[in-house]
Amino acid sequence: MLRLNLCAEVIKSFLNIEDYDVVFATPRLPILLVKTLSHQIGVVVLRLWSIRAAKLKDNLRFGAYEDAFLFIPSLIANLYYILSSTYAIAVDHATYAFAKKAYSIVANRVLKVYPPYGFIQEKGEVEEAIPEIVDKGGYVLGLTVLGKKGAYLKFEAKPHAAVLYLLAKKTRHDVVLVGSSYDEWKRVFPGIEPPRNLHIIGKGFSDNTLAKIYRNARLVITPITNRNISNRLLEALFYGKPTITTEVVKHIHPELKHKKHVFVSNWDAIIGDSIRLLEGDDLLENLEQGAREAYNRFFSTRLNTEVVRRLVLE
Repeated sequence: MLRLNLCAEVIKSFLNIEDYDVVFATPRLPILLVKTLSHQIGVVVLRLWSIRAAKLKDNLRFGAYEDAFLFIPSLIANLYYILSSTYAIAVDHATYAFAKKAYSIVANRVLKVYPPYGFIQEKGEVEEAIPEIVDKGGYVLGLTVLGKKGAYLKFEAKPHAAVLYLLAKKTRHDVVLVGSSYDEWKRVFPGIEPPRNLHIIGKGFSDNTLAKIYRNARLVITPITNRNISNRLLEALFYGKPTITTEVVKHIHPELKHKKHVFVSNWDAIIGDSIRLLEGDDLLENLEQGAREAYNRFFSTRLNTEVVRRLVLE
């Protein structure tokens, strides 16, 4: 409570809250902070990135058994957050569907709006070493963070890296892994040397360089584990790249159609499906066009701006 009051006083010391018609907040401290200032705010929009209770099935499947004890507290906490807001925006369909069903008494407050990709256009050229393979182009791209630990490493990062390894091992295609270093690879996969066509190029690239990495890729592999927003999928659609993902995408973005917007596979078949996709250009070209269509139709800044405009004017 002391921390909450302190934050409120700091905000009021340099902002006149009454000058703002709408405030956006995320769960936990931000929405609680907004609640202490709510008498001075018109519209409060809660950004529901996920609800932990909604991911119980996935988390139990991955061995996070402690989540069973957090189910009821998560339900209660998120109900309080929604009650503290004027509207609650879920950024994926799984969270939206769960919230509408679990919180039927406030279902009219819950909306679904997929987020746009947050791209920062840098002015001028950024001096940054770009790996030779990026300039060469035509590679398969995957992004995963082997530097993390715990459940994320075990159930997402490591299996994703294994897919890229096996694809490189079984084919002559160049495969690029972004988001991890060679030292992190050796820590996670001791004794397993990456094949010569698996290029682990590191992390921390500028947005301009990341755009080039995507632009020069032939196919993006983006497996999804949990039923919440995937930033990697969002990036791939933003850059309009042919993308193969896993069946979880049908729960978080059911509007995305198989073989039109993305290629929907599963963990057991994703390597074989990737190889078949790389054998021809027709489906890849269709997926590239579909990715651009999907981003503009379901995720664009224009769409988000229109939704916010309606909320403010109501």
